[in-house]
Amino acid sequence: MSDVLQSLRAEINLSGLSRKEAAKGLYLSLSALNRKLRGEIGMTEEEQERLRAMIAKRRQRGP
Repeated sequence: MSDVLQSLRAEINLSGLSRKEAAKGLYLSLSALNRKLRGEIGMTEEEQERLRAMIAKRRQRGP
């Protein structure tokens, strides 16, 4: 697994954003998001940016 994917997984976990919420925000199935986060299928730069934006928004909002 790449460092980028490890970092994204950690950021998701620390922010309290659920993977279900993240998948919905990226217009993906939960299964597809999990496969992308494991590196089984590619994640685009745009998906990474959108995911980071969701994480940042979640951190601002709180748990």
